[in-house]
Amino acid sequence: MKHLLKIADILGKELRTRSLLERFATTLNADDDYMLDMSGVEMISRSAADELYTITNTYHVDIIRMTSFVQQMYDAVKLGRFQPRQHLSNDVTFIKCTDIHSLTTCLQK
Repeated sequence: MKHLLKIADILGKELRTRSLLERFATTLNADDDYMLDMSGVEMISRSAADELYTITNTYHVDIIRMTSFVQQMYDAVKLGRFQPRQHLSNDVTFIKCTDIHSLTTCLQK
């Protein structure tokens, strides 16, 4: 039997941090099956979506009722896991700032 968990009721409508999902994962039992109901979750950050993806690959978890935004962020993370990182430019200039004054000066240029 799968445990149905309403994520908005447990974690809230906005999943902003990886640590929030990490703490949630500690409540899951590796021997149980879960269905995460995402209805009511309006926003998820990329890092939280990444952690959610990790949870789905660590535990017996299915996800249902994602909003379009949450689904798009989750899919972006999922795709990113299987593609090499792309660096579109090699002409990046590194600037050394030793204190807040030098950082402010560099940013104002």
